[in-house]
Amino acid sequence: IPNFVSKEMFYKKTDKEIKNIRKKLGIKENKFVVLGAGQIQNRKGVIDFVEVAKKLPKIDFIWAGGFSFGGITDGHQNPPKNVRFLGIVPRNEMNDLFNASDLLFVPSYNELFPMTILEAISTDTPILLRDLELYEDILFKKYLKGSNNDEFSEIIKLLSKDKKEYQKQVENAKEISKFYSKEHVYKMWKEFYTEIAKKKKKEKKKRKKSE
Repeated sequence: IPNFVSKEMFYKKTDKEIKNIRKKLGIKENKFVVLGAGQIQNRKGVIDFVEVAKKLPKIDFIWAGGFSFGGITDGHQNPPKNVRFLGIVPRNEMNDLFNASDLLFVPSYNELFPMTILEAISTDTPILLRDLELYEDILFKKYLKGSNNDEFSEIIKLLSKDKKEYQKQVENAKEISKFYSKEHVYKMWKEFYTEIAKKKKKEKKKRKKSE
């Protein structure tokens, strides 16, 4: 039974609110924005994030997260103009970032199901992930995936231009979010404990009969 994300903390904001958030962040109103999040380390695919951004100079890329060991490694010192590293962002401010972004891009090479994904889909933000076996059973094929930087850049380019395809991915994010909602997770726990209670009751009856 999975974790869930609080809809009180992560939720879709109004168009007017998003416009104000973008203004505060210095993002143009009609700009397509790709968000990355997590510690800045090679395992997270941060270098690939930058390389994909280089292929798409008209799209803004933002990374929220700090350096694991306090140092800056190759690939991060001189990012292109369309990439910004925001540093560590407090969790209570991440909802604004998800709302200000059009896509969450997670090029990590290995993961344990990051909560970032659940938080993003709670704001109806589509997700693009590296093609890892982990995601197949937990995201129900309702997400975008790529195996290399060329595939990532083509997918992002398509989403930025094709409104119909983009809306399809928004709906996919909503579908995943329903499964991981507080209400659905509560239902799963209730069914789990109800089943245990039934089994215990049957075992108790069997014991009484054998006595």
